[in-house]
Amino acid sequence: MKQGIFAKAGLSPQELKEVRDLWETCNRHDHIEIKLNWGTLSDRPPGVTNDFLFYRDDRIVGFLAIYSFLSTEVEISGMVHPEARNQGIFGQLVQTALEACRHRRVPKAIFINERGSVSGKAFLTKLGADYRFSEYVMELQEGAEGVPQTGEEPLTLRSADVQDTELLVQLNMSGFQMPEADTREYVNQTITGDKERTWIAELGHGEQKVPIGKIGAMIETDASGFIYGFCVLPERRGQGYGRQILSLTIGELKMKHQAGLIKLEVSVENEKALGLYESCGFRTKNANDYYVLMLDQNE
Repeated sequence: MKQGIFAKAGLSPQELKEVRDLWETCNRHDHIEIKLNWGTLSDRPPGVTNDFLFYRDDRIVGFLAIYSFLSTEVEISGMVHPEARNQGIFGQLVQTALEACRHRRVPKAIFINERGSVSGKAFLTKLGADYRFSEYVMELQEGAEGVPQTGEEPLTLRSADVQDTELLVQLNMSGFQMPEADTREYVNQTITGDKERTWIAELGHGEQKVPIGKIGAMIETDASGFIYGFCVLPERRGQGYGRQILSLTIGELKMKHQAGLIKLEVSVENEKALGLYESCGFRTKNANDYYVLMLDQNE
């Protein structure tokens, strides 16, 4: 009989099902939607411990996941069954996960807390994590129409591949002000994933096409799409290209990947981006608050 914490380097189909059942139970009970990246959970890198299950009498009552996109930081989210709370389970999961991060010499842990989770906020405050920023979770409404092309030159999307690495590094550095080393690591992780897609937006005809932006999406296991990593070159902003790129991406997700539900996240302080997404048919569903804990490598 399974009892206590089991650290896993990837989850089996049965474990994924039990974790989803737990997720749905917690969401219904708390009237929230905990952020778990299902596409990532179902396609973990081999040999790397990122998932932590807490069993009681062979039943999963707690779960915590590490998401690693850069070697310098990880994101963490998790949950405990309503009937098993206030018993120290989540604290044990967190400490086990943080020890794994220290072993990997990761200096920063970023905890994701759905804004409606009062207990989650209280736990992170007690842990000593500092609030840093918040993001709205937006969802595309049914019946949202595409944006017509504007301007004399056509705008198109093409799939990126490893030959576009240098271009994507430059676009990410321009769009997100990321250090070059972090940008290269991020591009290398996101350009070849089975469930991830990256597109480059190009303006013009034939060999005269020039890149003006990029956008990515994660194809989740439930055939939903999650848009991320969207940027347009500074000199091309304010000309309507952002709306066109987003509209073309929605079309790609719906037609080629049969995505039903399409979501994205945007900083609560980024009013321009919020307005852009709303103009394309996205509406705010909930918000996630992000808390940072710096890890002492000597512990």
